[in-house]
Amino acid sequence: MGQHRNSATAQATGSAPSRESGLSGGPVPNEESVRSRGSAPSARDEALLDAVAAGLRRYGPRKLTAQDVADAAGVSRMTFYRALGSMDNAVLLALTREFTAAVARIRAALPGPAHASGATRLAEFLGAGALAFAESELVSAVFTQQPELIEPYLSGRLGRSQEIVLDAISELLDAGRADGSIPEQAPSALTLLLLVRGVALGAPLTRGTTATANPATDPAAESSALDRGFARACAELTDLVAAAFGAERVPTAARAHLTHA
Repeated sequence: MGQHRNSATAQATGSAPSRESGLSGGPVPNEESVRSRGSAPSARDEALLDAVAAGLRRYGPRKLTAQDVADAAGVSRMTFYRALGSMDNAVLLALTREFTAAVARIRAALPGPAHASGATRLAEFLGAGALAFAESELVSAVFTQQPELIEPYLSGRLGRSQEIVLDAISELLDAGRADGSIPEQAPSALTLLLLVRGVALGAPLTRGTTATANPATDPAAESSALDRGFARACAELTDLVAAAFGAERVPTAARAHLTHA
């Protein structure tokens, strides 16, 4: 596999195969088809996305090639192209899967409606969501090494990954309105999504306000300080939203379980 590290053109050697059909017999998945398809990916699709995610963490998006992914998944490069279309598309699909899994984990860890109001559940989801975004190795690898791939979804339009979070926020808002803990004139789901996104993207800024160690001599201590500072920022986001709705707070121990679900 080492020879693939030497050239980014390895993924484009020769003519690209036809991209009219995917592994499961349908069209190649992309932002639009994932948006409307709703069906579970095949086992081979999952294996390819597993390989994409592992490769992104190991090599980063700029060095990872289609051949690397195909080798790791035990398929041919042509199969990779037929299934995922391109490396950029594969990365976006891997990110979508990462967001889907994170949202599912956080929602499963929320206290049930019998134990917490809709407003409390929403506030906890927002803080935990920001923390999950910033702690994701996959998101970090793409955002720091190939930001131009994500930038259009931050400034131009929402991608499927953000729509997954938006849908979850909308459902929690509706639940809060239904139980009377969230007023009808509450901020929209989109406004709350932008709030979460702003906190998550600001994670590196906590380095300058919380780290006391010298990063050149003690990088581990600086990283620990950064983690503590950002975790505090996410907890403050939760408290801010809860206070705005007059909601009760989840105990610290329960919140720790939620954010590390």
